[in-house]
Amino acid sequence: MQGYLIFADGTRFDGTYVGSEDWAGRGEVVFNTAMTGYQEILTDPSYFGQIVVLTYPLIGNYGTFAEAAESLYPWVEGLVVHRLESQPSHHPEAHPLAEYLSAYQKPLLTDVDTRALTRYLREHGTERAVMVPASIGPDEALARLADYDLRDAVFKVTTPAPYEIGGPGPRITVMDYGVKNSILTELTKRGAAITVLPAGASPEDLAKTRPDGVVLSNGPGDPATIPEVLPTVRYALEHYPTFGICLGHQLIGLAEGARTYPLKFGHHGANHPLFDHRAGRVLITSQNHGYAVDAATLKDRYEVRLTHLHDQTVEGIRHRERPILSVQHHPEAGPGPSDSLYLFDEFLKTVTGEEGGHA
Repeated sequence: MQGYLIFADGTRFDGTYVGSEDWAGRGEVVFNTAMTGYQEILTDPSYFGQIVVLTYPLIGNYGTFAEAAESLYPWVEGLVVHRLESQPSHHPEAHPLAEYLSAYQKPLLTDVDTRALTRYLREHGTERAVMVPASIGPDEALARLADYDLRDAVFKVTTPAPYEIGGPGPRITVMDYGVKNSILTELTKRGAAITVLPAGASPEDLAKTRPDGVVLSNGPGDPATIPEVLPTVRYALEHYPTFGICLGHQLIGLAEGARTYPLKFGHHGANHPLFDHRAGRVLITSQNHGYAVDAATLKDRYEVRLTHLHDQTVEGIRHRERPILSVQHHPEAGPGPSDSLYLFDEFLKTVTGEEGGHA
């Protein structure tokens, strides 16, 4: 059936709507430039409440399969593509992308001029929109944005209860603000014994896990809207080697007195270049964030470890004396290049004392 994506200013992009009329998606619209990894993108909890536009024109050609998922199910509000392949060319367990999304009642809009849509987003910035079948009029569609609110997004994607993943190595507690499977996998590969705590865990809850180190995970939404998690973040920074990833990086900045600010259209893709000032090398990285940290007020205690080479935004900070490291990108990839996997090794060496107690 025919359908369309409509923004609050009335701008409309038409296409073919795949899904039920009851599944209309609404949310912030972001574009991702990755050529592969669409299932990882769809299942990344950081995309909660967002409609994702994939700029690569051919999507679905290798289908979907369980091993590629970053969480239990897709968190996106909807997916927009130029051309959808209905029959995947992959191993026998692969399922068509449209079938996968339909199983979770997530709408898809295909046959869209995604180049024009991306240009609109680059010009106007991240905007809210609604994705509906053509049988729903524009006024009715836009009315669905009235109660759209992402302020509690983290608490909708976090684990409802603590859980553990066994391992022979150091005890790592992961604060789950929307953690991806790939982060847990990289820690497990390195032998960590993992405890995962819900986003609302208190400092006392964290202390009870007796960690050797703490990871503050990725997650969705504006970090400034969840000040209630900052006491636990501060407790982690004061007591344990700590590694922040994406939202975790932003929360460290806020906990230490910095401010965060929105980017015009965010960084979403698998080919973003960073410079690691400590290692003296350029990294090609996986990114998914709409906010950045202004580190100006932190420079008496922190050094800028990583810088984005496109817009010079701060992509990582490192405490000058304490074992604290945080990065804005996704070193675990999922999807994307593995250039910065060494940051997990660096963190765990700090935990075990091999780095002299400094991240």
